[in-house]
Amino acid sequence: MNDNARLETLRLLQTRPRGSDIPELKGTFPFKPETLKKGVSSFLEIAKSLIGTNRYIEEWREVRTAQEHANNTGLDIINNPEEFISHLQKRGNDDASFLIETIGFSSKITRSAPNIYTAGINYSGGMTFYANNTLGFFGYNEGSTPPHTLTLQEWKKVVSEIVMWRPPIYIGIGSQNYGIHDRVFEHRVWDGWLGWFPVQIDCQGLPSYALTFDVGLGTLVATQETNVITNNPAQRERAKEVEIALAQIGVLPTHEYLLGRAEWQ
Repeated sequence: MNDNARLETLRLLQTRPRGSDIPELKGTFPFKPETLKKGVSSFLEIAKSLIGTNRYIEEWREVRTAQEHANNTGLDIINNPEEFISHLQKRGNDDASFLIETIGFSSKITRSAPNIYTAGINYSGGMTFYANNTLGFFGYNEGSTPPHTLTLQEWKKVVSEIVMWRPPIYIGIGSQNYGIHDRVFEHRVWDGWLGWFPVQIDCQGLPSYALTFDVGLGTLVATQETNVITNNPAQRERAKEVEIALAQIGVLPTHEYLLGRAEWQ
């Protein structure tokens, strides 16, 4: 998607009501050509390492049919990689381009039914250079009111595993609401709550309430201790102030940079 198309999509989304503020993670990595088999091997490495890092993941399972969903069964992807690859190929994935995704389950999370999943993970890649590789992850408890998600400490563990797995260009964690309705810079990426940057950041350049943590060779920046609720004006303004400060100190990436189409701006 080019920049004009992205902005057009953004304008359309801004006409719609806000959705849930449950945050999701998106990590962007330098392009690395991979066959589907290599991509699955890499995907399974990070998926396996995330098991047990938080309450939301006890197992990863590929639910392939309505019957498997109804019976609360599915393919154990960790122990059946070849069968998982075959399933992905049937869904149109190949060496040129692939999107690998699966869902997680946990008995530690309240669920309205046993087959309700509690986490999800996806990874894009391929041999064709069309964009940077990306990794997505979320975890939530839909059985609570309101639904809740990982704590800051649990997110730190997830980010640490990802950074050890493969050095990212950027990791952002927050709800789609902030990116659609609230962000200050349309051409830059900031998700409102958490961001990992591949550099050391001095907290003196940020608002006094912002939190920073060394994770790997980079820094995780948090707007606050808990997830940003975007219909709360005070929390929304804090997220904007952190966004502005990150841009001023020169670490907030542009969309074009993450897509590999532009130098750092």
